[in-house]
Amino acid sequence: MTPRRLFTVAGAATLALALAACGSDRPTDPAADPGLAPSFSAGDPGDELVSMMDAVNAQLAAEGANYRAAFAEYVTGSGDEAGAVAISKDLGNKQLGFDFVPNDPRRAGWSGPAGGPDDDITYAIDQTGDAVPVFGGLNGAQTTAAIVAAHGTWEALQCSNLPQTANPDFGIDIGVVAFIFGLGGSPFVLADVQHARWRDINFAGGILGATFTFGFTSGGQFTDVDNNGKLDAAFREIYYDPSFNWANNGANFDVETVALHEIGHGLSQAHFGNIFFTNNGSVKRAPAAVMNPFIFGVDRVLYGTDDGGHCSNWAQWPNN
Repeated sequence: MTPRRLFTVAGAATLALALAACGSDRPTDPAADPGLAPSFSAGDPGDELVSMMDAVNAQLAAEGANYRAAFAEYVTGSGDEAGAVAISKDLGNKQLGFDFVPNDPRRAGWSGPAGGPDDDITYAIDQTGDAVPVFGGLNGAQTTAAIVAAHGTWEALQCSNLPQTANPDFGIDIGVVAFIFGLGGSPFVLADVQHARWRDINFAGGILGATFTFGFTSGGQFTDVDNNGKLDAAFREIYYDPSFNWANNGANFDVETVALHEIGHGLSQAHFGNIFFTNNGSVKRAPAAVMNPFIFGVDRVLYGTDDGGHCSNWAQWPNN
């Protein structure tokens, strides 16, 4: 497997991004620390993500790429808002159902084995400086181990035969979204699920992690080549916000917990459950799930609702 560059960039789109602190739970003002990427203005995080995707899709269309950003799912772990889904204006019918097509030749450059008994879902983890969170004291090996463990938790579910295979990172700074914004990254797609990691994008609104879903297009429309009623996922790209104190010792904000949630999105799971913000400031959920749109401390074990969602998506793979 070699890195596949799906588009060329004559001039990467850049934005003048406001530097702003995004709440008291962030350890420092991003402007005061050179290790932090520029942050988006502290407005509604969904609006910010829609604006990002609109700019990304304009650039992809100009370059003739055969995919577009469809939506971004994000999770919060602080403040008084839960995570949600930001839908690109490019998604005409607002359909959120995107799945990978088994043995899709359009993904042959990074997914596989293309002709094997099981079309593995692949993942790649950025091993550049983005692997090291700015705050919390973790190193790249520790954060990589946490993400790999989270993939292993999903792979261990017995209802599906879905191998998850790690692709090499080739030393490349992963991140199509970041690249288009001139914030690092690269135009290369290395896997079905790409972990762009920390430092590229500093999100607003208490976002801990965000997963962008890209769908294949033809003639400017998202495709459904296998006619299963779900649009065709090209790849998914996961970012972790750099401005929190990240941990792997059972304290907030736990890398494996957030990775487990974001990988769920990478594997086509949506948010699940209701989040309640009480008058005394506490947060409650019903029912409990890793895929709740709010991170409740350390949560490294899947719940029944998570299992059910995964099994409904993958139990028949690759004969969906």
